Amino acid sequence: MIRRLLLCCRGEIALRFIRTCRLMGVETVAAYPAEDDGHPYVLAADQRFPIEAASAGSAMAEVLQVARLARVDAIAPGYGPLAENAEFAAACAEAGFIFVGPRPEAIRQSGDKLRAREAACLAGVPVIPGGHPGDGLEQSLDLAREIGFPVLIKAVMGGGGRGIRVVEAPEAFAGALDEVRSEALSAFGCGDVYLERFLGTAIRHIEVQVLGDKHGNVLHLGDRGCSVQRRRQKLVEEAPVPGLDAALRNELRLAALAIARQLGYDSAGTVEFLVAGDGRFYFIEMNARIQVEHPVTEAITGIDLVEQMIHVAGGGRLSLRQDDIEFRGHAVEFRLCAEDPRNQFFPAAGRVASYAVPEGEGVRLDSGVASGVAQSPRFDSLCAKLIVHQSSRERALARASHALGEFRLFGFPTNVPFHHWLLEQPQFRDGSYDLSLLEDFELPPERLHAVDRRAVFAAALATALAGVAGRRPEGSAAVSGWKLRNDPLLAAGARG
Repeated sequence: MIRRLLLCCRGEIALRFIRTCRLMGVETVAAYPAEDDGHPYVLAADQRFPIEAASAGSAMAEVLQVARLARVDAIAPGYGPLAENAEFAAACAEAGFIFVGPRPEAIRQSGDKLRAREAACLAGVPVIPGGHPGDGLEQSLDLAREIGFPVLIKAVMGGGGRGIRVVEAPEAFAGALDEVRSEALSAFGCGDVYLERFLGTAIRHIEVQVLGDKHGNVLHLGDRGCSVQRRRQKLVEEAPVPGLDAALRNELRLAALAIARQLGYDSAGTVEFLVAGDGRFYFIEMNARIQVEHPVTEAITGIDLVEQMIHVAGGGRLSLRQDDIEFRGHAVEFRLCAEDPRNQFFPAAGRVASYAVPEGEGVRLDSGVASGVAQSPRFDSLCAKLIVHQSSRERALARASHALGEFRLFGFPTNVPFHHWLLEQPQFRDGSYDLSLLEDFELPPERLHAVDRRAVFAAALATALAGVAGRRPEGSAAVSGWKLRNDPLLAAGARG
């Protein structure tokens, strides 16, 4: 049984784990980068240990050392850099700690895109035509011609939209191949790549949440639509997928279960597909961790995925059967990121000058920031996630529009103006959108002017707060991983 858990993740996902651990009676320990001192998740943890690692590889040793010092039972990477690291999962087990995630071999199989394709084929699930190009350029180019241009070059160990290029013609192939290999080696420590047919952008990105235990039980928790993407980064997710034929929805869910069983999967994970307009679908990858968009699944099922992960990591059996899961209403998640709409949505940085969040029935905010804390350019730009759950999609979008209007974050630019624009687009409102929605996207000028006016005020507030940088903001201990408001449970834990 897990009684003390080390978190080697940060921001809103760390707070998310802390919230559930409080309810489960599990103590939490935060291993955090020193620059996060004073951040809500650090204050909320029962114990805190700063680490100095500059890379995931060096972090492994530091995290394990903290685990020994804190005498924890288990280690949870959330969706941080160690979440899909099979070597880290194996090192945890070797050191006597439970890894809150799938077994190392399942991580290796799902993380290696070629091995994951093989598992899908063995499970009888269709994959996009493609294959390993070999080491020589001519051999690789021959495979690309056989697949047919345009082709995708993808990193075998890639993820998060990195290590991928679309190549329109043979003459551009060699340069793109070198670029992907170099980027993959830098980002993932492996320069191996594979090729796939490029299906275009008039196609939907759909994923299915799965959950397994160490006793061979696997079930699905429904599907999510993830087709609002910019630079292959997800911006909005919703559950269930709007406008999906019931028979196709069932096929996708069964395919996800087949792949999870083929991998012997034993934690929370996500199976991702591309779905064409004619209903044909293709497996693309499996993420062997909890996803950023997991709250929409929690909203429509009422199941705490973090609780389930901790339960099965400790050896517990799934207490649910597939027929026990009911899907209620519709949920939408908006990723609120530190990105500058005036500068092609490049990541922004700064100190949060002031912060106000929406409240109300069916509104949830998972956040990693608070007034006075700094948003570092060294980490992901995600600040918070706004999740709205209502009885129908129409009601969810209407409530989301009001909630976004109530959200305030001053100190640096955010992508909130983009979300307001998105909610006005007919394709998004009627649910008929696909990956082509944001092709050649630019935020309209009137939205930029609104951002500029806010930025002036934000800069003044940030300057006024500069003298108290690094000090704990008053009341910051009472920050919940679900909603920024007074939370006696977390407040008591932070004071302790």
